[in-house]
Amino acid sequence: MQDLYLFNPDNEISVANGTNGYTPKANIAVMADNLSFLMAYLTGEEDYVLVSRLPGYDFLERRREVFGLTCKPILWDRACLLSFREVRPWGWSPRVHNLLGELKTRCGERFRQGVMAEWNDERRELYSRQRARECLEFIRQRLPLVEATVVPRQCSSLDAIREITGEESVVVKAPWSSSGKGILFIPRGEFTKKEEEIVSGMLHKQGFVMVEKRLNRILDFAMEFKMDNDFQLQYLGFSVFKTGKRGEYEGNVVASESRLRGMISAYADEEVLERVRELLTEALLEQYRGIYTGYLGVDMMIYQDEEGRYRVQPCVEINLRYNMGIVALQLQRHLAEGAEGRFCIRFSAKAGEIRGSAEERRKMFPLEIHHGKVVSGYINLTPVDEESRFVAELIVEKK
Repeated sequence: MQDLYLFNPDNEISVANGTNGYTPKANIAVMADNLSFLMAYLTGEEDYVLVSRLPGYDFLERRREVFGLTCKPILWDRACLLSFREVRPWGWSPRVHNLLGELKTRCGERFRQGVMAEWNDERRELYSRQRARECLEFIRQRLPLVEATVVPRQCSSLDAIREITGEESVVVKAPWSSSGKGILFIPRGEFTKKEEEIVSGMLHKQGFVMVEKRLNRILDFAMEFKMDNDFQLQYLGFSVFKTGKRGEYEGNVVASESRLRGMISAYADEEVLERVRELLTEALLEQYRGIYTGYLGVDMMIYQDEEGRYRVQPCVEINLRYNMGIVALQLQRHLAEGAEGRFCIRFSAKAGEIRGSAEERRKMFPLEIHHGKVVSGYINLTPVDEESRFVAELIVEKK
């Protein structure tokens, strides 16, 4: 029996909403539609991928040739007629549990087993940024190299935030949000009326916010993990990624573990990184053992302090789900030795622009494959047509 994979990029927003009746905003729904095939790169042999439209034959054959995919795209109506060993969403949320109710009934006891089978209010707390704060504090107490000033402060009033912003530049984050959403950058002494209104809305909806010191960011990276059904935590590897000025995701480096480690260790001692991994493993097991299974990633940061020294912020955020870094790890398996690429999600509001640019890039950077591995070139990982607004892409640089 095979698994069913589905892409639901709204999962943290659904968790924040907390109700089964949550409906994604139009742009999130379009993203879920356009990028639904992205889950194919995470599948096992003969698994199913839930899509809103079946990809064309040529698209599927080329991706099977390049990436060895054996998964089968499937529409919702057809999926409701089949049984699956497990359903694997991008992330769990009240909406996903509600959506999969019919499939749960059909799949029987094997699907309903395990700690992820049902949603409740207690599970919502697992996704709060408060959990990342607790893990960070756990590490800081055991690794003095981590500055106390990087630990976020929990604030439940505008007055408390005004006091902090009067002294330093900060980043205000809603406790339930992700991928650059629910994040507000406030320079020192510039907590404006508009920003107060935004923060007031966060406080009204979620009760409190996390306030972090604004750091001089040098490099974004993460450690990726998997908690198996026996609650053993497996380290999968590093990911190195890029974010925009507002914290939005822009792309991942696709390269070997040694190359990624080298990029990070240019700023941080390898012994420190290994100690962070050990302590983080302890902290994650303390937080999630027995109550979560599946993939998770911990975002980190290299920053420069006031004296110009490079430091590590070892737990900026915990993503309790699949994430783009894990996709990048899977893509790396298909690159030739020494090859390095960039995986990204690209958006355009203009009809036809995504399709046109994808065609141009295929011509400019033709895909070169040697002994079954990608040496260089461009490939769109998700289908594109005239109506596409989002596309997942891999570009491998020629050495």
